[in-house]
Order: sequence, then C-alpha cells, then structure tokens
Amino acid sequence: MGRIIFEGVWSSLFSQPPTCEFCTAFVRRPSPFAPVRERICSTCLAGVELISGPFCPVCGRKQEAGADHLCPDCLRLAEEERIVNRSPVVYSGKAKEWVSLFKYRGKESLATPMGRWMAEVVQTHFAHTGISVITFVPLHKEKKAERGFNQSELLARVIGARLGLPVLPLLGREKDLASQSRRNRQERLLALKGAFQIEGEGCEKCIRDRTVLIVDDVYTTGTTLRECAKPLLVSGASRVYSVTFAR
Repeated sequence: MGRIIFEGVWSSLFSQPPTCEFCTAFVRRPSPFAPVRERICSTCLAGVELISGPFCPVCGRKQEAGADHLCPDCLRLAEEERIVNRSPVVYSGKAKEWVSLFKYRGKESLATPMGRWMAEVVQTHFAHTGISVITFVPLHKEKKAERGFNQSELLARVIGARLGLPVLPLLGREKDLASQSRRNRQERLLALKGAFQIEGEGCEKCIRDRTVLIVDDVYTTGTTLRECAKPLLVSGASRVYSVTFAR
C-alpha cells in the first residue's frame, strides 16, 4: 500500500509536462477547465488568427474593427437562404495546415482538439438556440472509401460528446464531386444543387420541429452548408445553424 502511494506521489511530482494539442511541444499544465487555446503552444497560437473581434453576424467571417454589418457575401443572399455559422479561427496559417494534415494526410487525432474548439464556439454563440441534434456534411461513399473517414463526422462526434448531444447521419450525398476548393461561387452553387438529401428511414422524425447543427471543417462560400440545410428545413427542422473549424 505504501509503495502504491509513493509511486502515485512520485508520478504527480515528476510526470512529463503536457504537450501542445496540435504538436509535440511542451506547454505549461493548464487547469482542467482551460479552453483549447490555452492548451496549445505559443508557436501554434501565434500561427492562427482567432475570430474573436467583429465578425459577420451571419457567416461569422472576421471583419474590420468597428464593423457591425453583414459581409458582402451574405448581403448578396436572400434572407431565407442565410445560415448562421460560427468558427473559432480564420482559414489561414496554422489553421490551414492543420486542416490539410487532418483531411488529406489522415491525421485523425486532430479531430479531438479541433472538435473541442468548435464545441466551445457552439457553447459561446449557440447556447440560447435550443440545438438538440447534430449532423454533418456527408461524403459520397466513394470519396469516403478513398479517404477512409469523413472529417466532418469525426468533428461532429467530438462536439456531440463534449456537449452531450446526439450526432445523427441525417444527410446523404448523391453526387460525387471533384474538390470544390478551386471553384468560384457560381460554379459551387451549380455543382452542389440538389447534391444532398435526407437519408434513412425515420430521419424525418428526428428532424421535425427540432433545431439542427450542421458540422463541417471549413466555411468557404457557405454553399455546401446552405445546400445541406435545405432538405433539413423542408423536412421540418425549425432552425438550422452551422459550425466549422475555420472560416
């Protein structure tokens, strides 16, 4: 018994310091309730641009100091098309590097810190909305087989576990599209039109009169998220919001 106590004390005194959530650098031990940004090293933190100041009230895009209006992209949309989105970081620098490692190089472990950061955003911005179910942007079955996982689903699972909310695969994808990253707004809209539909028997019962959160990794033009929201709203969802890691 004495040996067990001694080993426990020794371990607590001389255990290795924690490492950064995104790399192997050591960081100062955070409190148990510290946010993700306090669990990453100074190098990683310096390489990301946080969305903490003025941002577009619809898409969450970071704006100039003092701005309190819709961004030009959201102004072009009809009011009924606008889906409120929030993201913790700008899609540049380290954030862009992490998304690439996660999405294209199979570093699935990044889903945990990214998803936790997104969960913090949901708690901050959507606590009043009554979100009761989480879903995610689906991959076509061939793309998922090729990649081995759906990055949006992994993020959604982390967020759901963190917030205590169910994560359901409500959406299917009919079209196997090439990467959208090099398409302009109009090309994305045309390519994605009708690409998503409600999938699975009984899903309508999970949607009707409920507030749904859609999860994706990056918000670029918002076309994907808006197209995902359409079948959810048609099926009776009362409201739809979205959260992405980067904007």
